[in-house]
Amino acid sequence: MKIFFTDNRLGGLLGFRIDIIRHLADAGHDVCLLVPPATDSWDKVGEQVPAGVRVLEINMQPSGTNPLRDLLLLADYLRIYRRERPDVVFNYTIKPNIYSSIAAKMCGSRVYCMLAGLGYMFEGSGPLKAIGLCLYKYGLSKADRVMVLNRMNYRLMLAGRMTSPSKLLLMEGGEGVNLQRYAYKPADYSRGTTFLMVSRILYDKGYSEYIEAARIVKTRHPDTRFELLGPLAYDSPMGVPQAVFERDRQQGIVRYLGVAPIVCDIVSRADIVIVVPSKYGEGLNRSLMEACAIGRPIITTNIPGCRETVEDGANGYLVPKGDVQSLVSAMERFIELSEQEKCAMARHSHEIATDKFDIKKVIKIYDELLAEGD
Repeated sequence: MKIFFTDNRLGGLLGFRIDIIRHLADAGHDVCLLVPPATDSWDKVGEQVPAGVRVLEINMQPSGTNPLRDLLLLADYLRIYRRERPDVVFNYTIKPNIYSSIAAKMCGSRVYCMLAGLGYMFEGSGPLKAIGLCLYKYGLSKADRVMVLNRMNYRLMLAGRMTSPSKLLLMEGGEGVNLQRYAYKPADYSRGTTFLMVSRILYDKGYSEYIEAARIVKTRHPDTRFELLGPLAYDSPMGVPQAVFERDRQQGIVRYLGVAPIVCDIVSRADIVIVVPSKYGEGLNRSLMEACAIGRPIITTNIPGCRETVEDGANGYLVPKGDVQSLVSAMERFIELSEQEKCAMARHSHEIATDKFDIKKVIKIYDELLAEGD
């Protein structure tokens, strides 16, 4: 079977779905990844592409709104699919979900779309928003199945009549975690605590709240460490400007670790607590699932896509979005726990991952989807 995966970034496609891609390639399928050309270090991860898997490039501007360019994108998808004739196409992110879905269905392929965070789709108003929703709804109408990653998104899809209930598939474990790669490592906070935010450097990921909370906690608990791991996003509308980021770095409150080729090597350090103060709903935050698998406590916001990883008070804390003081309080509550209580939180995170996020469950779903057409 010829299977295409299309996304707006190679790095994101591999980072979230490499286990699925490798599984399907190992099963003998002809797997191809269709993505825009790499533009930054986050995308330049070609060495991670599994053996035998092809990568094709498509002329896409992921955040562009030029209708002519989008028509050309649709034409590009059509050209590729007419040449390649894929049996199945899996789409991820907005433009693939619209234009790849239309083109793939015109070429007789089975189409599966995945939608992560959906809050932005239903926020705001105006002609551009209305046109965007209509396009998205039309693209999804071409899908054989539409996958969402949390119950809030499932309800939003039904309330917005974005697809029929019979097509909608809720993947409650998100996109899963490889529990062998992200293996459990015992925690040890006897020498202090390091709070680590893992995210792209964006305001809507809670960057400002994390920096301000670190500033406050550091004055009261000077031995506590704060770190930040993830790619810069100067080109994004919500990206932290270079001047602001460099100013914060120079103050020395938070240590920036850059982009790590193997994130689990950093998250698995024994003194880590993962902090993701995101302000907008997601599908199911991957950094938090990985932290659970390794066995690390979590502090995150009480929003869809984040709260599914935390049992408040058992393996971490949930805080209101955008609330710096609540974030500070959660950090200090953890600092003041006994070593035994901290390590119990870490172990409970791993128990949640084992129960909910095992990649084997997600692989089974993909196998069942592929079998639908047999």
